[in-house]
Amino acid sequence: MKPLLLIALFVPLCTAARAAVTFTTTLNATTTIPDNDDTGTVSHMTITPDTGDVPSARQIEIITNVSVGLNFSDGWNGDLFVYLVHDSGFAILLNRIGREEGNPDGNGTSGMAVTLDDSASGNIHQPLSNSGILTGTHQPDGRNTDPDSVLASDPRTALLSSFNGLNAAGQWTLFVADLNPGDQSTLQSWTLTITAVPEPCSAALLLGACLLAVRRGRPAPHVGSEGRLG
Repeated sequence: MKPLLLIALFVPLCTAARAAVTFTTTLNATTTIPDNDDTGTVSHMTITPDTGDVPSARQIEIITNVSVGLNFSDGWNGDLFVYLVHDSGFAILLNRIGREEGNPDGNGTSGMAVTLDDSASGNIHQPLSNSGILTGTHQPDGRNTDPDSVLASDPRTALLSSFNGLNAAGQWTLFVADLNPGDQSTLQSWTLTITAVPEPCSAALLLGACLLAVRRGRPAPHVGSEGRLG
């Protein structure tokens, strides 16, 4: 069989092997957040391949998108400081939403059922509502600045895209703190929706490179100990 025909057969197989998968995992936390206490509380979620709705280990090796659902009851939403950590990834989900120089107490909604996604149209630090329960899909706050002085004009450097490229498996940690006195929130649940793909199809790519080298009369490429072309 001609080398180019072999490549044509293997490339679609490699592409199919890298098809994206999306899965959702929810943790029912029901944790009351200590009022006016910057030590806060943490909630851990472990993504275990081939468990529940989680795909196989190979399928979730490279994250391409993460969105987070937060479900709080009661409290004063403008008091909350929330971030998410996984491996080297770090995202500020809430940072005293609504807090401005003229509004140091932040947003006055009580409780929330929101989804945070980098691709949403509006940032949660400036919600449209200032009463009732906060709902809808928003961009995460992303402002990695002091919650006692955070403003909407601060740069947004800690977004959910920080998890892209990481392996989805393992422990995810949600940190929640209430940083102003007077009301108390309860974290009812939080949800991760993750889209991921496998590692590149090294075997098919290597075969294609070798066949092209043979066709051109050149030495085949060297493969290092990590399976990379040299």
